[in-house]
Amino acid sequence: MEIEELKRTLLGRTYPEKVKISEDQTVVDVPLFLKVQFIEVEKWQKDLHKCPAYLRLLKFKKAIEELENQ
Repeated sequence: MEIEELKRTLLGRTYPEKVKISEDQTVVDVPLFLKVQFIEVEKWQKDLHKCPAYLRLLKFKKAIEELENQ
């Protein structure tokens, strides 16, 4: 998934106050989380699929999809 597609999918929406993206990671400030992750992704110079921020965004997207499907 490209960065622009992630932006279209994730930005400009309303989210729960807390989003658990993995067993050991819970997002408690979604707007700040998204802002920081996208900044990090855009500065990443190596393989996008190895970028920690990109991987966190994918986890966040998956967690939101699972919440919506409950």
